[in-house]
Amino acid sequence: MNENDFILLMEEYFDGSLPPEGRAALRRELQASPERRALFEQQSRQHIRLHAETSPLDFSESQRIAISVMDNVAAEHHPATFADILKEQTLRERLAAIREGLRAPHYSGKYRYARFALFRVFGPPLMTAALCILIITALIIAVPRMFPVDEDPEGIRIDLRVPDPTKVPDDTPPPPPSPRESPDPIPINPTLPPQDDVTTVTVSDPVPPSHIPVHPTGIRHATGKPITKPLPALLTGRSPESRSIILKKTGNTKTEQSVLKALQWLKQHQQAAGYWEGQDPVAMTGLALLTFLGHGETTDSAEFGATVQKGLQYLTAHQDSEGYFSRNVYAHAIATYAVAEAFTMTRIFPLREALDKATGIVIRGQQPGGGFDYNYSQRSRFDTSVTGWQVQALKAARIAGVSNPALDAALEKCARFLKTAAFAGDGSGFVYSGQNHAIPVASGATWTMTGVGTLCLQLLGAAESLQAKRGNAVLENLSFPWENEKQPKVYGAYYVTQARFHSSNRNAWDRWNRQMQKALLSAQHTDGHWEKGDYDQGSHVYTTTLCTLMLEVYYRYLPTYSQPSGTNDPVMTVVSGVPVDVR
Repeated sequence: MNENDFILLMEEYFDGSLPPEGRAALRRELQASPERRALFEQQSRQHIRLHAETSPLDFSESQRIAISVMDNVAAEHHPATFADILKEQTLRERLAAIREGLRAPHYSGKYRYARFALFRVFGPPLMTAALCILIITALIIAVPRMFPVDEDPEGIRIDLRVPDPTKVPDDTPPPPPSPRESPDPIPINPTLPPQDDVTTVTVSDPVPPSHIPVHPTGIRHATGKPITKPLPALLTGRSPESRSIILKKTGNTKTEQSVLKALQWLKQHQQAAGYWEGQDPVAMTGLALLTFLGHGETTDSAEFGATVQKGLQYLTAHQDSEGYFSRNVYAHAIATYAVAEAFTMTRIFPLREALDKATGIVIRGQQPGGGFDYNYSQRSRFDTSVTGWQVQALKAARIAGVSNPALDAALEKCARFLKTAAFAGDGSGFVYSGQNHAIPVASGATWTMTGVGTLCLQLLGAAESLQAKRGNAVLENLSFPWENEKQPKVYGAYYVTQARFHSSNRNAWDRWNRQMQKALLSAQHTDGHWEKGDYDQGSHVYTTTLCTLMLEVYYRYLPTYSQPSGTNDPVMTVVSGVPVDVR
């Protein structure tokens, strides 16, 4: 059985949906492999801890329960016999375990098991018996009232009850419930004016690159604990080993020191409730979590584990019953993006339901033409900036394994929209907005939206499309927008940095990379934050997270290209399962 099949069995076991034959298969795997027993025990601990921390208790009390339960699991199950919990016990064995557990201390694992088993053994029969008694009692009371009779010495006669004509039933229907009122969305609106001076560039078709071979590898945290599921090939650069190799080739030690300072600043500025302040706390929390996840930090990380955990708890607690993290389309998409990456990297099962519901909101909010607009409006206007975050969220959900049957079709519609409605008819790049019925928009491309559209097509597997190629050509000679700027355009730079990195033109990327490193390293404050970015409204979380994500670009997502041999450009090779540039 391969690793993915084993992980799927574990997920179904913890979900309570594993059939008997699956339990048998899981038991065989645990008995045959010490490594898988250890993995199963680690996942069990994490599942118990999260169950305690998401229970309706205050945080400190749930933490105490979690620690107590984990300590008892460690004391009462060692790896050689851990698979015993999968065995179906006989009724006599269960009763003996219940009797022994009820005598144990209330904080012990045996006592907790006894309470659970007691309900499992006696709960359904008692509930069934109580339900039967309730039904019989109701019938005994109701039948005489429905069919009353008068006894007569000469026999039994039926007394027919005639309705009282003076009593008129009230047929007035109850008033309909008032519609749920939702707060007005708080626009982040990270957009630029619709007009920029952009020169139309025509490029010849380059040699189509081949696909990077898939090399799924595990990732290890600072604690040395392996993540329980191998990461998709696109994310494998986030492990410490892979990150070190990649930085030697594409970044430098100064950029990594800068990233760590920024993460430490973000950790220090997280609020006690788990969020980060800014123009929208949900959006800022999502962006902050993406910076930690992009560096390979998860809930198990030694230095930042608690920070990531509190951020995820804030987002999941903030999600409403419909699945919205926020009624602001930017904030909802960014939070969905962060939760999707977190689930991919940790397989924390409570995140899956939150991700499924949030992804469904994005899919249902897509316009028939494939784009998106504010408030997930279905009107004729589209917004490329709004669409960019929805595409990133949907792509991350796809990597996470969301099983929504409409997801693949939604991604295809996004690619079709970017190639048609969002791409200027004069070939100058991508536009900010337009009308869905006017395809394509004649002109009005901006460099910011060209970065958005180009990156999204790369993520959607359309890097070799004519629109993505021309988008990269438009961006080729662009300078990093920080120097001589009173308000640096970090929003556009976030997209362009990724689009240039994923481009097959290494010379253009090298120029941009040198400018980016120089600008960001010199502008970072000594405590680790950046400020003055466009749409930074005082907390500096927005500017700091986008700058950090730019400096994580070397390993956050592996390049979506590989160069054919026999050229002057760097050749992609595989080191420790990670494609990196070899110069």
